[in-house]
Amino acid sequence: MGDSDIEALEAAKDAHRGRYSEAQMIAPDEVLKQASVVNQALNKVYGQVKRLERGAPEPGETMETAARAQYEVWDNLRAMRTTMRQELVVTPEE
Repeated sequence: MGDSDIEALEAAKDAHRGRYSEAQMIAPDEVLKQASVVNQALNKVYGQVKRLERGAPEPGETMETAARAQYEVWDNLRAMRTTMRQELVVTPEE
């Protein structure tokens, strides 16, 4: 990872932390449940990336497993978006 990649990762983490803190104050409970799942998944990927960056990965952690975990976050984000749209009554419940 280059310096600009590290800076971008840290900026994204800081932005997410701020938005997640704001959401905890105003989002409905069902949305918060989904947001918590997303937050946990992002923290897991972040931890993997930082361990790989330091050269101290846990057993089985590789850039490939980190990339796969990052890709899986998209499923969580889609579920959260669906819940948010249902709470806003933009999309009817299924």
